[in-house]
Amino acid sequence: MSVLTKISTVVPKYKLKQTDLAHFTADLFEYSPLERRKIVLMYAKSGIETRYSVMPDYYLPREERIFYPTTQDLEPFPTIEKRMAYFDEKAVHLCGEAIENCIENTVNKKQITHLITVSCTGLSAPGLDIDIVQQLELNENINRTSVNFMGCYAAMHGLKQADYICRSDKNAVVVVVCVELCTLHFQKINDQDNITSNLLFSDGCAAALVVGGDFAEENKLRGFKLTGFYSQLALKGKKDMAWRLASTGFLMTLSAYIPDLIEAGIKHLFDKAIGQMNLNWEDITHWAIHPGGKKILEVIERELNLKRNDLESS
Repeated sequence: MSVLTKISTVVPKYKLKQTDLAHFTADLFEYSPLERRKIVLMYAKSGIETRYSVMPDYYLPREERIFYPTTQDLEPFPTIEKRMAYFDEKAVHLCGEAIENCIENTVNKKQITHLITVSCTGLSAPGLDIDIVQQLELNENINRTSVNFMGCYAAMHGLKQADYICRSDKNAVVVVVCVELCTLHFQKINDQDNITSNLLFSDGCAAALVVGGDFAEENKLRGFKLTGFYSQLALKGKKDMAWRLASTGFLMTLSAYIPDLIEAGIKHLFDKAIGQMNLNWEDITHWAIHPGGKKILEVIERELNLKRNDLESS
């Protein structure tokens, strides 16, 4: 048995209003007044009020931008090299802060035996894990694992790996850190997929501390026991959510059919998951539903017959 003892989250300093981002997009594509009203309405209906970014360009006057060119059409458009360099510079500091907050008053840095880094918005080698070890002065013999390019599911996969480690090593102290800098990959492609991804995602970091049950008991650490995991592929939707490398960054495909795919499979998936844990529906007292968008939350709420306050955190 392993125990999730603490979670901490960190966001960058630049706070963006959805209206700022809507107008940034509308100005870029030189929308007509009617198109501008439509895009502002789309952003407003997202259910999101503010988001965070590692750069302020989305609300700055054109001449004050620090990442994008000051041209109206953003040309020369930032290359993948520039975006990855920016990721390397910014991600490590968010991770360091999240990890230090996570272990504060719990364990010391030299007790950490395993580091699992998770990201699908930045890749390099030597990578983020090495940078974190160097910045925080962690043990140089620390065990390192990187989970990359698995999208939203990657955080669960990271926790799963931490659980496996703690079950096999009773002295393991595992830190899982997830960082995504989605706003680095803004694409000036005027289609539904890009408009949808541009209005949903933002930047942030989370760290989790996972230890074995004996370690938790000996050190009087409380938390959530990790008793099992269940996952199932929905291969029918393979092409509806994709993430590809391109010369100007990462390109996202985010199909409008994703809520329909979830609607078709979520109840069966959930029944299988709780069946494996020998649980019944009425045993569930708290829900942590991934907030992948307003429509997705509405579909899950309806299909699992949840109350609105069940989704309060999401």
